[in-house]
Amino acid sequence: MRRQYSMWARTVAVIACGSALMLLHPVGADAPKKRCLTKPNVSKKVDMVIHQCQEEIKSSLIEDALKIFTAEHGQWHDRRKRDEGGLDFSHPTIVSHEDKWIAGCLMQCVYRKNNAIDKNGWPTLDGLVSLYTDGVNEQGYFMATLRGVDRCLKGTSKKYQIKRNDAAENFEQCEVAFDVFDCISDMITDYCSGQTEDDH
Repeated sequence: MRRQYSMWARTVAVIACGSALMLLHPVGADAPKKRCLTKPNVSKKVDMVIHQCQEEIKSSLIEDALKIFTAEHGQWHDRRKRDEGGLDFSHPTIVSHEDKWIAGCLMQCVYRKNNAIDKNGWPTLDGLVSLYTDGVNEQGYFMATLRGVDRCLKGTSKKYQIKRNDAAENFEQCEVAFDVFDCISDMITDYCSGQTEDDH
């Protein structure tokens, strides 16, 4: 149990840093045009629900650990074993599997509380675009976010072989949410730093 609490504390720190980086909204000094001058409301929306989401994830982790312990007849078992024999999913952000899973569960919770997932638990184009562009009145930013979200959803759907008519399992939701979040953050950063040329 002590290891779980220290992992939780470490993960909360990782999430806080990751969220802060994503929400800073970089403006490239060498960008050909001024972009991303208005900060989106996504940081306020995350702040409103993040504590509640952390508590939900903490409770879920404890329940998950107890279920695994009971299912294994009193023997502890590593959650990563669920993925053995499956495809090797690599991702550009380098974090441990457990940290990625917990961060993804937090993002899934944030997406759920901001109406950015469908009834089966998958992130939606409209919901994500609305979340990431709320408060921004810049057509280029909106279009870059729309293209980025579309690309990220298609990429994760292909990577995880998502069938949108099927209900997502909890661990699937968390991994997809992390990859979607990370991908969208990269796309928005590229646009704001002037690395993408097409902004209309």
